[in-house]
Amino acid sequence: MVLPDHSERVGGMREQEVMVVFQADRTVVLASAGYKGGGEGAAFLLPVRQDPLEIHEASLDVFLALDELTAPEVTIHVDEGDGEQRALCGAAKVSDGGGGLGNGRGDGDVMVLQRGTTASYEYQVVGGDTGTGVVEWLEAAGYSLPEDYAAAIEPYVSSGYYFLAAKIKPGIEEGALPPLEVHLPKFEVEAFEVPFGLAAQSLPPGESLNITTYLVAGGGVAPLEDAAVRIDANELVALSRDETNYQELYDEAVADGGWVVDFSEGEFAAENLLYGLNNAYEAGRSPTGDTTDVQAFIDRVPFTGRVTRLRTTRTAAQLHDLKLRKVAGEDASRFYDAPFNDNMAPCSLSGRSNLLNVLLFPLLLVLRRRRAAPAA
Repeated sequence: MVLPDHSERVGGMREQEVMVVFQADRTVVLASAGYKGGGEGAAFLLPVRQDPLEIHEASLDVFLALDELTAPEVTIHVDEGDGEQRALCGAAKVSDGGGGLGNGRGDGDVMVLQRGTTASYEYQVVGGDTGTGVVEWLEAAGYSLPEDYAAAIEPYVSSGYYFLAAKIKPGIEEGALPPLEVHLPKFEVEAFEVPFGLAAQSLPPGESLNITTYLVAGGGVAPLEDAAVRIDANELVALSRDETNYQELYDEAVADGGWVVDFSEGEFAAENLLYGLNNAYEAGRSPTGDTTDVQAFIDRVPFTGRVTRLRTTRTAAQLHDLKLRKVAGEDASRFYDAPFNDNMAPCSLSGRSNLLNVLLFPLLLVLRRRRAAPAA
């Protein structure tokens, strides 16, 4: 994200949710950001390896449905001495783009490949020969960029990337942004990178970025350079009836730049998202039971394959692009159990419970949009 008054700002990007779907004829990227205090004039820049085939604005309900089906859940087993009680306490991702020749005409000019508008964005797809040229064009087009931004995007320019630049329309000053859905030509898993590196320019001062990535392919997909780890169920313990050490285990796993594998399941069909959204509605985390927007996404991206959910937290210094590799598909359950012995009352879980912030990584982007269902 790029925000007004970068040098003086107190806000910035707090979360990212990204879904990458590797299909037989194309690769689809769904990307949303959550931010605070950006103010009018905020925008974001997404490096893309090819000129997009299609660009749509999707619904946050797609990510909400994914979260309902893939977020970790911890069940605390309470031993009362005369029988065990179970208490659910849990929450509840081709060509190489020109071989580094650049996308301009060799004279420093910037090409505008596409222009468009959606309900929430005005966007252009641009390419150029130098980072300086692209930055000068963006600034002239009204984008507020931080100092040295040309240096930050120069590696992408020299590798032949284009840039999808999207201004947020007035009235959306902070919160979770509707995701942009970008259809690209087909990429093999090993040839694709998720460009998280630029996010280092956009974090609130002194804060970290929470990232959730969903990778969808015919087989398993994992980070190429970073560790991918599972929370060890043998180390998970209940500290009380409504508290576990899950957050501590998560923090240890991501401290050195690792990714936690929350979930992986083969033969996951796009139609499952309707079931996930229905679960969210019944739990009071979706204000309506309207499936129109999710169905529209399913119609555009009718995928079936293995869905792997990866999660991490990174400082600006730790952020870099996510390179991928194919791996053997191995299912990873999102369900965990933890025993606890006590005579206190059973724990409870509601959509507004602070328990989510204790047991699980605080997915602020998801929690912010999980509102109680309207009264009948």
